[in-house]
Amino acid sequence: MKKRVYLLLITAMLMILTACGFGETQEESGTGAGREIAEAGPETDEKEPGAEEIQKSAESAESAAPAEHKYEKMTVTYSEGAEGFSFRRDMEKTQTEYAVYYFDPSIDNQERKACIEATDKRLSCIDAAQPAPEIVVLTEEFYDGISVSGNRLYLSPQPWDSADYLAKVLLAGYGEWGNYGLAYGYADYLCKKAGADSGDTGPDAQEAKGFLPMSASELYDLNLLCFHEKFVSAKDVEASKNNACLFVEEYLSSHSEAELLELLSASGTAEGAVRAKEALEAFYAEKGVECRLSEIRYQLGGSAFDYVVVCQYARFYIKKDWQDASWRKNPEVSENFLHEDYGEIRNFFECSEQRMGQYQELFGFDSYNNDLAILFKNGRGVTETSEYYGGVHDIKLTTVISLTHEYIHSLMYGRYDDWRTLWKTEGFARYFSYKYDLYAYDLYNNYWNNESMIWIQEYIDFLGRPIEVRTDVPELWDILVHSYGYTDPNSDYESGASFIGYLIKQYGEEAVISYICSDNEYNTEWGKSYEELVQDWIRYIEENYSQYSIDARQ
Repeated sequence: MKKRVYLLLITAMLMILTACGFGETQEESGTGAGREIAEAGPETDEKEPGAEEIQKSAESAESAAPAEHKYEKMTVTYSEGAEGFSFRRDMEKTQTEYAVYYFDPSIDNQERKACIEATDKRLSCIDAAQPAPEIVVLTEEFYDGISVSGNRLYLSPQPWDSADYLAKVLLAGYGEWGNYGLAYGYADYLCKKAGADSGDTGPDAQEAKGFLPMSASELYDLNLLCFHEKFVSAKDVEASKNNACLFVEEYLSSHSEAELLELLSASGTAEGAVRAKEALEAFYAEKGVECRLSEIRYQLGGSAFDYVVVCQYARFYIKKDWQDASWRKNPEVSENFLHEDYGEIRNFFECSEQRMGQYQELFGFDSYNNDLAILFKNGRGVTETSEYYGGVHDIKLTTVISLTHEYIHSLMYGRYDDWRTLWKTEGFARYFSYKYDLYAYDLYNNYWNNESMIWIQEYIDFLGRPIEVRTDVPELWDILVHSYGYTDPNSDYESGASFIGYLIKQYGEEAVISYICSDNEYNTEWGKSYEELVQDWIRYIEENYSQYSIDARQ
């Protein structure tokens, strides 16, 4: 009797497993062991399996890779920008008609299957040239960021059927610096298209709400930061998503998908960003919205950076833990500067791009290397400061007011390299760094009005000079030279800057730049040697600043 009951129980278990799809083909079940177990079932003449064998078979079916996805072991090497997070890791690779997938070996098959099926399903709906993205899925414990590098997307498991995820896949496929709004709007379109095919609208598909206004004019940019609550409000994120979807919907009503994808791809380039901006401006004009869109491009920051920015002159990497070293003294810089307010962020990078262009025009050299990396990174020690590294052509910044100074070094690199001549290097950079720097004037004014430097302002008052922030910086250097008794332009940065300022007053900027970039000690056009020019400068300081005796060193 017990034996009969036991056999009945075994038969019932097999029937339940079969009803649940355990006996389906490999393609249907995705287990990879389905066909093998089905062929070993009761229809054969072999001995019926016991409970232990059934349990082992079930465990094997759960752990085996889907037969339709064959994996090969690969080693993936990755690095995030300048001195960012990097790794070398063994992965398992498979490829479909639509994408290449790399999975951390610990990612289970259910997660892999969900990722591949959701991604392929939506990419298959593209009615244009197919992208060629590579998707690298790592465990969240190992990698907690999201980044696009070339045509590879690096991330940890997440909702694979969301438009946010698919937008990042599209950026990997059509251009990593592309406008995020265009990618998101098209991703939402594909999600709806895939949902219509399957009868499933998907959890992240945006319902049409009509055009939604933004809280600030700069938020109409629809770049990456406009979709993140860290930088804008939740209401503005919702509006960004809605308007991005509406833009794509209306654009596709009069253009092909190929044209939209060409616009998305082009938006990641300096020239294409202008085209994308014009298309968005036309869309906003129809909605009665007045806005000025930026051409600055943003990218995901991955594990090490909040985000990465690119303009025509440089790439900027903002470390997640970076804080401006002088924010407490600078009215233009907030405690979380560049980490939370998009309006503040956009203003800084547009200002920086403008300054770089102005300096290139001012110096007028034949060529520049605009493949410059600028890393916002705090120093590990109290003595570490901002610095330009000529060998690798990048800049490390501890404070934003150092950017123009170090950028000038990058422009001069290879044109004047004698760092022993302080006035031609540091004096030159110090003088010109304040010519276009909107973030340094208030800082310096605050600096020389504090308790330790109050004598600076007292001396300016004595001279009867007006207190105007944008004109007082050169005056400061001359006062310092007089106060400290400097007679050598190589004494420090300020004496060098004062000497540069004197030469410019006498001979003009263009002539001084040419003189500095030459190795001639004697200037035939001016008819004077370096030593004679120094003596002229010393007399200038004495004639203009010796009326009032002051010793700053006391």
